[in-house]
Amino acid sequence: MLMYPFEAESVAYTVCQHYGLDTSDYSFGYVAGWSSGRELSELKSSLETIRNAAAEIINSIDANFAELQKAQDKEQPTREEKAAAPEQPEAPAKADTAGKEKPEAAAPGKSGAQEKAGAAPKEAFTPETIYRVRRNPYSDSRENSHLLQAYVTQENGRAKMGDVLYTGTPEKCRELMGQLKSGELTEGDVKQLYAKAQETAQTAGQDKDTFSIYQIKGGDETRDFRFEPYDRLQAAGNVVDRANYELVYSAPLAPETSLEDIYTRFNIDHPKDFKGHSLSVSDVVVLHQDGQDAAHFVDSVGFREVPEFLQEQKQLTPDDLETGETVKTPRGTFHVTAMSREQIEAAGYGFHHQSDDGKYLIMGNGTRAFAVAAEQAQRDNPLKTAEQTTEQNGNMIDGIINNTPTVDELEAKVKAGEQISLVDLANAVKADKERGKEAKPEKKPSIRAQLRADKEKAQKKTAKQKSQDLERS
Repeated sequence: MLMYPFEAESVAYTVCQHYGLDTSDYSFGYVAGWSSGRELSELKSSLETIRNAAAEIINSIDANFAELQKAQDKEQPTREEKAAAPEQPEAPAKADTAGKEKPEAAAPGKSGAQEKAGAAPKEAFTPETIYRVRRNPYSDSRENSHLLQAYVTQENGRAKMGDVLYTGTPEKCRELMGQLKSGELTEGDVKQLYAKAQETAQTAGQDKDTFSIYQIKGGDETRDFRFEPYDRLQAAGNVVDRANYELVYSAPLAPETSLEDIYTRFNIDHPKDFKGHSLSVSDVVVLHQDGQDAAHFVDSVGFREVPEFLQEQKQLTPDDLETGETVKTPRGTFHVTAMSREQIEAAGYGFHHQSDDGKYLIMGNGTRAFAVAAEQAQRDNPLKTAEQTTEQNGNMIDGIINNTPTVDELEAKVKAGEQISLVDLANAVKADKERGKEAKPEKKPSIRAQLRADKEKAQKKTAKQKSQDLERS
């Protein structure tokens, strides 16, 4: 693995610190010198490299340590047995007449090699489990600073890393290791204790101060709520309904963190795990403090508390909008509700049958039924009414008031000596454009034509002036 020098030094410091070797006097200055001036993203990447490398080295050392410890445990009883056994005097060797030692005779029917092979049968290997407390390389607090690790011995004399049975303080891990060795607890018991400790921590964490960000769901059905300020929502008869929102981020709330701090952070420096858009109008921030929740709407200026966001919105029922009228059909009498068909279907009612006159639909849900109007009343188009009263041609109900005279017609009136108003002319130009006929623009003379016309006018004026002078003389 390719590393920067300061990363290697950091790995060395982490491993030494794990085993109680203090190298801070050298390491701190070295690492600070190498890491100064680097970007935060580079340092975070280096931190991941340091963690992985340190964990790999520590795990390897722990595995070798477990092998040595197992070998030492096996040797110790053998030494004690040898020390406790009384010394046996050696039997004198038999000698022949020549004074030389005579070797013992081999058993009949067996060679020396056969006798040696059968003298010491090999015992079957039985794996054993040993336990050790070690530092947690991914710890972020003292409460999870150490691990109680199991190791299983192998036939080749090495030890294979087993399960992590517990994560906690060093005192608690050592206490549980002692109970495992004495047989008071099993590995399953320790794992259950850890699971209970996790549940307790999670329950305690629910009471910690947090903040959560909610943003409007995507889709056309929420388009009228997205990025709308509070006063406009109220003017349109809408409320800040939790059903229109989705949770996009949640995190612990640091002491003295204000809503403005949250707004600034989620517009300037988004956390990497934040997937929403920058905090904007119509978003909601829920603060959980001292066991209580408070919802705050991001408004055009500042925040507005919206307790309705935390309240469950009551769904309308047909009973809420009963008109007091009833409709009688061959199948029974039914109360009329002011709900539309779409609303009552959303409330869980389906079409059952229609009244004889066709004016009402009977909608039921299997236990109850109501009558709703078959067609909603439609308002008259005011432009259609205006056309009916002002149009010259009764067959031109087309949404355009089209009896306005054209520009050509107004020009004809002027030539005939009639007067027209500027308003009539403007309306005529507009009407021509709507009919697709642009009013003919007046052709502007060229510069040469304008100069020629000015010269002719000046000559005429000079000639007229001379004739007047002659007449006076």
